[in-house]
Amino acid sequence: MDGWDLALVTCGSQLEVGLAGEGLAGMSLVRLAGGAPRSRLLLAAVDLLVEDAGGGRSSLSRVVVTRGPGSFTGIRSGLATAHGLAVALAIPVIAYNSLLVQAARVETPGEVWTAQPARRGELYVQWYRTAPGSIPEALTGIEVMDVEGAADRGPWLTAGGVDLGGASRAPASRSPAEAALLLAARGVPGEPVEPLYVEGPPIAGGGF
Repeated sequence: MDGWDLALVTCGSQLEVGLAGEGLAGMSLVRLAGGAPRSRLLLAAVDLLVEDAGGGRSSLSRVVVTRGPGSFTGIRSGLATAHGLAVALAIPVIAYNSLLVQAARVETPGEVWTAQPARRGELYVQWYRTAPGSIPEALTGIEVMDVEGAADRGPWLTAGGVDLGGASRAPASRSPAEAALLLAARGVPGEPVEPLYVEGPPIAGGGF
């Protein structure tokens, strides 16, 4: 596809905005972990990347965005920004499960657990099988689990800033934004462009 692909990865504690496409030497990346409103950070990062590449927002051909699970605020900001750019520029949006994007960070064959931050002390997790040149295959549905349980599973690929203690980590060959762009470039179908929220198990006690 002509033009540039923009990736918005916003479901973790860090934001990533990536740019790749026609005429660019490689992918450009901005990673942010500031406290300013995320919508403002995202648009500033988009403008920085396209300006550095010698173009403007009109050079964008599509937007790839994570839809969750993960940070409630990040999900909403990412989808709102993607929708705004899509309407203004008349370009499509491709949305992916943020855990699939984590799994796409590796090319080596094997099985990995992926994680995004949930409520305090909890994680959204999913198990994937990976292979070179292939789309990661989900082996389980999305679960909510305590961080303490991470040591019993692994290796792990997680959003930046997720502390798994001594749990084993899988070596990643690319950033989440680069992984999202790769999925789109390989023609992986997108999911509904709407938030993907996952409910954890009910808290015991407190019944009426």
